[in-house]
Amino acid sequence: MDNLKARNTPKTVTSYEPFGITRFNPQPGLGLLNTNLTLVRKLNEATNSFEPEYVYSHRLGRGFEGQADIYTSRTTDQSVVIKTFFSFTREEYIPKKVAVRLLRDYNITEKRWPVDISATLRRYNAKSPMADDLTVHPIDVFYVPRPEIELGPRERAPLPWRMVLPLYNSGSLDFAQAALAYLNLTTTEIDFLYRPRYKTVFEALGRMHTTMELESNATGFCHDDIKIDNLFLRNEAHEIMVGDMGQSRPLSHAYHKKWYDCRLVDAHRAWKTYLVLLRGASDRSNGTSEFDEQFMSQTTEWAAAYWNWMEDELILPEHMFPKFETLEGEEEEDEDEGEMNTGNSTYRFWGTIPKGTINFPVYRKGRIEKVAMGREEAIREVEVVRKELAEFKKARSSRTGYAPEWVPWWWWNITTPVANKTVEYELRVVEGQLVGLEDSWW
Repeated sequence: MDNLKARNTPKTVTSYEPFGITRFNPQPGLGLLNTNLTLVRKLNEATNSFEPEYVYSHRLGRGFEGQADIYTSRTTDQSVVIKTFFSFTREEYIPKKVAVRLLRDYNITEKRWPVDISATLRRYNAKSPMADDLTVHPIDVFYVPRPEIELGPRERAPLPWRMVLPLYNSGSLDFAQAALAYLNLTTTEIDFLYRPRYKTVFEALGRMHTTMELESNATGFCHDDIKIDNLFLRNEAHEIMVGDMGQSRPLSHAYHKKWYDCRLVDAHRAWKTYLVLLRGASDRSNGTSEFDEQFMSQTTEWAAAYWNWMEDELILPEHMFPKFETLEGEEEEDEDEGEMNTGNSTYRFWGTIPKGTINFPVYRKGRIEKVAMGREEAIREVEVVRKELAEFKKARSSRTGYAPEWVPWWWWNITTPVANKTVEYELRVVEGQLVGLEDSWW
């Protein structure tokens, strides 16, 4: 284990470009320091809009540290998500150039903003500002003057910063999991569908872990909050992106001192999240979970790979694949790790794309049939079910609890599997630390 930490020191270097182009920026070339970009916007409290650019639509969700609302951008006529941060959010100092512009152009002496903004703006080992580094990036960031109102004892004061993000219409990975749960697929079939997509989570973490930031003297970053609803579906093909960076910290952050290595914690969370996907999405028609027996007996490829990683290998995300791209685009292979990678089960599992077809349920001529489908065709069918599930839930809620007039062919009163406390304990994450059967190395 001591050698593991030494040989996995980040090597690649990228400059910190938090205000450069993002792939979703509707005005390419504009950054937060560009005088043509509005850095301060006022909230119209009557309409809840940031006029004239962002027109309010509806609330998406609300949590302890903030809320997300849907707006329409007048520039692009696209729906976007605007994230509001509450006073409990972790903050850090604003980059000096932004603070200078706030003071010079707006006479605002703000010195801090949410960590989530810096972490989401950051390019993680991307070869160019427009390169895809497999993480979510903002469209816009702006400051909102604080309203001069008194808050009640239970009200949470919003911070003055807002972050504008793309709206991914397919949602997060738990949306796909919810749709899959009605289709009674096996864990092996779900692994067939999502393993090639999910490996990008480990690739994104590898990029975060090896990004060195000169401005903050950071030698890499850990996400610290990988979970199923922080993984977003980029498109209807269910390509996966890592988001919600509010808990991200440099490798050397004091918060990580209680862990052996936060990069291993990220990897462990990513593994567990994949297992949570398989467990929640697989066949539960008999009232028990097929997953639980396979997980504990290690009788499937995915279960054996996880336990081998836990008990023997503990490979970091940046070493789960034989080669890792540097900032300059050159492929670099660790002489000590390259030979081991091709021989360990972690590499074989995530580096292998399952081939063949699966028997996918479809509704034809008044009955349900199983049809042989390749991966891409089956994923398209899952997306159809995801959309229908969203519409069905909306119809049910609009009728005040009564069933709608139509019921999808795949609908059934899905059962909760019989609780297996051993499995559930192994898959838990508690207060930022991982617990499980093999937790002695933390």
